[in-house]
Amino acid sequence: MKSIVVLAAVLGVAVLAQTPEATYQEARAALQKKDFEAAAKILRPLAEGGMARAQSTLGGMYASGLGVTQSYSDAVGWFQKAAAQGFAEGQTNLGIATGNGQGIAKNEEQAVAWFRKAADQGYAPGQYFMGNMYRFGTGVKQSPADAMTWYKKAAEQAFPRAWTSLGVMYDKGEGVLIDPVESYKWLVLAAVQGDQEAKQYIAGVSAKMTPAQIDEAKKAAVEWSKSHTKAP
Repeated sequence: MKSIVVLAAVLGVAVLAQTPEATYQEARAALQKKDFEAAAKILRPLAEGGMARAQSTLGGMYASGLGVTQSYSDAVGWFQKAAAQGFAEGQTNLGIATGNGQGIAKNEEQAVAWFRKAADQGYAPGQYFMGNMYRFGTGVKQSPADAMTWYKKAAEQAFPRAWTSLGVMYDKGEGVLIDPVESYKWLVLAAVQGDQEAKQYIAGVSAKMTPAQIDEAKKAAVEWSKSHTKAP
């Protein structure tokens, strides 16, 4: 009988034990409440235990000085651990740090390499940053066409900053023919999501359009949203 009681107690502990994922979600909840010190305290053992998401998130907190003493070098250390596990967010964060020379020697070509690793996994922010690198010729040969390709990949995943970039490129004719309707469509999608650059830029675009063109662009934006909204 004693052995049965002991076994039941062990099983009870196993049932009650919290999974790393559940613990990570506690950290996310603390972040949403802006209780950064609590979030950092929860994340650290997860990161030290090898959870890539926790490593990337903790790295971001070090980069911003949220709940911890701001340190780019510590941020990079955690990003590197996450990136080494193939975690796309960590690779993107490491690319940003490397491209800016924050906590690590500046190397734009290496930044592109990290962004590409993330982008090739279908990670929208990585795709967006690949678009930036090609658009401005940073770490790669400038190519508006390649920039457009990467922005569109991110845009298909409803990444507002990519929408804004597409809107600007269609307005300026970067790698494409100038198309005010297409420009306005992408910009209004981004503006509705709160993108400040889009909100500021769209006024200049609309000033060059006829009322009919604006109506067409708005309808195109609505149709795009409908076609990319997942059914419940």
